[in-house]
Amino acid sequence: MGLFLNVLIVKNSTEENVRKTLERMEDSNLDWNLISAKCRYQECHNGVKVLLSDMCAGYEDMTQKLSKELMCPVLLCYIYDEDYWGYYFYEKGIELDSFNPMPDYFEEVSEEKRQRFAGNGRVIAEYFNVEESKIKNYLQQWSYDILDSMEGTYAYDGDEFCMGDAWQMADFMKAIGYPYGW
Repeated sequence: MGLFLNVLIVKNSTEENVRKTLERMEDSNLDWNLISAKCRYQECHNGVKVLLSDMCAGYEDMTQKLSKELMCPVLLCYIYDEDYWGYYFYEKGIELDSFNPMPDYFEEVSEEKRQRFAGNGRVIAEYFNVEESKIKNYLQQWSYDILDSMEGTYAYDGDEFCMGDAWQMADFMKAIGYPYGW
């Protein structure tokens, strides 16, 4: 089994508010395997980063609920089985954007679903006050056929992780102003 990792970026909130809300959510949904006391919290400019507890698997549902409870933007960046990374982005319970470089990972998906998971650099750029040109290269679809050819190819000069590497999530987080690390 590979790595499953979930990082929340909660804009316009405090660590205390996020912590209390996650504690309430932990009690209300045991399917997520959320253990709020084992999460790592870090206040950042204009928000909070949270490394969720091991084996936590709320993904989209948790992101939606947390954004609705806190009435603010919440981005969940995740690594799935160390095979790929992605994100869900919600504000006030409404999906603003989502990204998955391998939407066909489990089964073939419709063009509509593929578009839903294409990522929208404009939305992320607007909410995180970055130039779209500094993040759009991260939002590329991967296929099994091209993963080998991507090895050694970086989205941007200075990136630590290449295209096709699930840890590219860390480069993306750094680009939007919330570097991975506690």
